[in-house]
Amino acid sequence: MKRKILFPLILIIIAMVIVACSNTTDSPKLLTKEGITPYDLSESEKYILQSFGMEGNSQIISFHAPKEAITLNVNVYRLEGDKSWKSIGGGAVSIGTDREPIDQLTGTFTMQLKENYAIDFNINTSGRASFKTNEIILDAETMASTKGFLQEFQKIEINKEIPVALMVYDSGTSMRSYSLQDYFDPSKFDGMDLVQVVTLTFADENL
Repeated sequence: MKRKILFPLILIIIAMVIVACSNTTDSPKLLTKEGITPYDLSESEKYILQSFGMEGNSQIISFHAPKEAITLNVNVYRLEGDKSWKSIGGGAVSIGTDREPIDQLTGTFTMQLKENYAIDFNINTSGRASFKTNEIILDAETMASTKGFLQEFQKIEINKEIPVALMVYDSGTSMRSYSLQDYFDPSKFDGMDLVQVVTLTFADENL
């Protein structure tokens, strides 16, 4: 139980340290151009994740939204049997049209995949917002799985979803490779027992 509690706590601590230290000369900088990108962890930060066995099940993304964006929406989807995406969780933060307390959406998004297929995530910008999805119970034991995370810088298009994580699980013994862009063609996941996707959307409207 203590181990389960520590996992999201470590991610939160790392993200808070990143934000707090982003203005120092000896620390990695947050993203300064408009877009999203995997955060470049220092060796000590990588060591923390490795020590807690979180390296392959978590990610920190740095974001710098376009000026017109005032809301960051996080959506978690599960693929239904009819090959449509069903929302199973998410959350959002907004600076509003008054743009308080910050003028532009910048910060980090942290995510951790749990053993019960739940997902914990945090948005760190002017403050911190935490969200999580519920446990998923499958009828069959998972024998094969693949996970994909955002790997490189990507530009932000206002009001357009950006897939940042993809998780595929199956009771079979083989698994093909998938890309984040397969989110837009869900038929590619035909036959898989469980498919989840996490997307970020930067919107020009209030919550």
